[in-house]
Parts: sequence; C-alpha cells; structure tokens
Amino acid sequence: MEINPPVLVCILCGLIYIITGQLVLRYPPKKINDFYGYRTSRSKKSQAHWDYAQKESSKYIIQSGYYCLLTCALFIFFETGKAEIWIAIILTTLYPIINVIQTEKALKKKFS
Repeated sequence: MEINPPVLVCILCGLIYIITGQLVLRYPPKKINDFYGYRTSRSKKSQAHWDYAQKESSKYIIQSGYYCLLTCALFIFFETGKAEIWIAIILTTLYPIINVIQTEKALKKKFS
C-alpha cells in the first residue's frame, strides 16, 4: 500500500496541532514570556490578556487540527499529484494563520 502524500501531510499536521493545543490548554504558561505560548503584542499587554489568549488560541489550534484531519478525508478520494500536495501544504499553513486572526479578534472583543 502506497502512502498518499497529501493525506500524510494533513494527518501529521493535524495531529501536531491537536497535541500542541492540548499541551498549551493543559499546561498554559503562567507568566508572560517570549518562549512558550501564544505570544503577540496584544496578548502580552497584561496578565489577563495573556491568560485569556492562551485558552483561546489553544481551542482554535485544536480546531485547526480537526480541520486538517477533515481535509485529509478529501484527499483520500483523489489521485495524488503535485497539485494535491501543494493544496494540502497551503491548507495546513492557512489553518494556523486563521487561528491567529481568530485569537486576536477574541482578545480585541474581550478587552476593548
């Protein structure tokens, strides 16, 4: 059985997103830092911003992981080619970007 590369990309990225999100959700960084957790200028404004951002970003990255796994299901039915691999890479790259946008909107809404 040959491994379908787009499926592999989506499964690996999806699992990494889910595991990372679960780790940050269960073990969020206690204090504002530059090494671990969701780090943007808005999330570092105060400890309340920081704590809220960690919870929200964790939820969104877990959600992104599940979307990656759902995307994987679509690629199971297609022939593998260069186009499908690039589509898988682009989608798995867009999900975390959407995560940042959602988290920033949530921070802005909560603290404005």
